[in-house]
Amino acid sequence: MKWVVDRIEDGIAVCEANGVMIDIPQSSLPDNVKENDVILLSVDKDDTAARKENINNLMNSLFKD
Repeated sequence: MKWVVDRIEDGIAVCEANGVMIDIPQSSLPDNVKENDVILLSVDKDDTAARKENINNLMNSLFKD
C-alpha cells in the first residue's frame, strides 16, 4: 500500500491513501520524510516467519515436559 504525506504538523505526518487520511507520528517514519513523499507499506514475510519461529521456540522452552 502507498501513503502520500499530505503535511507534517506538530510531529504528526498526515498521510492519504485512496481518499483515507491517517495520522502517523513523525518519529515512526524515517528522519528525512517530507510533504509529498510516498511511503510504501508492505509485509516482510521473511521477518514475520523468523519472529513466529522465535516465539514458538520460546514457548516450547517454557512448556517442555
